[in-house]
Amino acid sequence: MLIVDRYKIKEIMAKRKIDNFTQLAKMLGISKNQLSNILSNKFRPIKSNIEELAGFLKVSPMDIISEDKKRK
Repeated sequence: MLIVDRYKIKEIMAKRKIDNFTQLAKMLGISKNQLSNILSNKFRPIKSNIEELAGFLKVSPMDIISEDKKRK
C-alpha cells in the first residue's frame, strides 16, 4: 500500500522553510487534523490530496509517497 511519507514531507518542508505541520496546514487552507489524516499511515490517501500537497510543495507526487512495508 502506498502512503504519504512524513519524513520526505519534513525534508521538503525544511527546504521550503516551513516550520511545522500546523503552519503547512494553514498554508494549504486545511485543518491540522485533515493534514494529519493525509499523513497518517492508517488511511489510504486520496489521490487528489497527494497531488495537491505535492503541487503546493513543488515536487512530484512520487517524491512524497512510499510503500508501507508493514501492510501488504
